[in-house]
Amino acid sequence: MRLPLIAACTGVDEAVERARAHPEGNTWYAAEPIARLLAGAGRTEEAVTVLQQHDRRNSHDLAGYLIDLGRVEEALAILSPPAAARADDAPVVGRATILKL
Repeated sequence: MRLPLIAACTGVDEAVERARAHPEGNTWYAAEPIARLLAGAGRTEEAVTVLQQHDRRNSHDLAGYLIDLGRVEEALAILSPPAAARADDAPVVGRATILKL
């Protein structure tokens, strides 16, 4: 919540630097607000880089930024589970199998 205020007062670079200096600044849950700040400043490529450093926990945000950059195929690949996971993890209801899309 403080990041936008810091960015408004001293700039995006200062806000990102402070966020990263925080003990939890390099975790997956800190990546999303940092990426949002960067993307809001027109630095979408940097936002993608921040989110790509963490497995698939921020996949929806990452996919959105990739789409903004015109990298739709990458976004689809991130949002689509592997084929084996779709078939193996699908819940069975009666005789029908529900596929996760």
